[in-house]
Amino acid sequence: MGALAFTSAVPSAWAQKPKPKPKAAAAAAEDPEKAKLTEAKKHYGDGESKFKAGDYAGALSDFQAADSVKATPQAARYIGLCHDNLGHFADAVTAYERFLANVPAKMATQGDEIRARVTAIKQLPGKIHVASEPAGAGIAVDGKPQPGATPADVEIPPGHHTLHLTASGHDAVDKDVDVTFASKQDVKVTLPTSAPPPPVPPPVVATTPEPTAPAAPPPAPPARSTVPAWITGGLAVAAAGVGTVYGIMALSDHSKFNSTPTEALADDGENKALISDMAFGVAVTLGVTSAVLFLSHDDTPPPAAASATPRAKRADAVTITPTPIITQHGAGAGALIRF
Repeated sequence: MGALAFTSAVPSAWAQKPKPKPKAAAAAAEDPEKAKLTEAKKHYGDGESKFKAGDYAGALSDFQAADSVKATPQAARYIGLCHDNLGHFADAVTAYERFLANVPAKMATQGDEIRARVTAIKQLPGKIHVASEPAGAGIAVDGKPQPGATPADVEIPPGHHTLHLTASGHDAVDKDVDVTFASKQDVKVTLPTSAPPPPVPPPVVATTPEPTAPAAPPPAPPARSTVPAWITGGLAVAAAGVGTVYGIMALSDHSKFNSTPTEALADDGENKALISDMAFGVAVTLGVTSAVLFLSHDDTPPPAAASATPRAKRADAVTITPTPIITQHGAGAGALIRF
């Protein structure tokens, strides 16, 4: 941020005045206004000498004294140059703009130089000294992290900006600032303590379900009774015996009829043969039934649809219903067995 240091090659605002004659000097001594102008001219000349020597503070005082008597563009220019070299950039721009508002025709080149200088000054960043409570907070400007931590000096371009401060264990804070060119300001921010985090829930312990006992197998069905098979077998044997007896008797009558044929003997033989046939028919039927009962597997029958009025039944209850069988050519007998 170097300042401009111009020489006094510019015509002085007082140099155009003709030197007073001795009589005029005496008259000026008697006129207070003329005395002030004379004093102002002396300050202007002293200011130029001090400016050339690099005494910008002393030169500034002289130029301001001369400007207070008679404000001129030349004095405003020098005041701006002094402030510029002293780092008083805002005051320098104020004085420069006074000069640029009324640039003398012979100072057009100086006007261009001052105009460029004003543009450069207005682009200078501002400096902000950022402090925080607690110290050591991180700084970000408009979302861009800055090096270092508080307290710190941050240079920010002119304009409106947002400071973002963060610190461990504290809530972040945003602070809006307006920055002017080449300015300096202090900003202090207090970061509130963060609320403690919620307690960590205890770990979930997986529970192993207790093993369930296997379902008991269904009870075995009661063994099927063999009593019906034995009964039908016994009846079959008895029927066979009866058929055999009557068959022998029928054959005997047939032999007698051959030797002495009589009607009574023929009828008696036919009846005995009929009874023998019926007995053998019953024997065969009962024999087959008995064999089936003995050889059938003891499988559990599929469950039948439940009736409206179920009836209990004993496993060993057996019912035998004989049934006669008579045809045109013979006769026989059957049996219906329920158990």
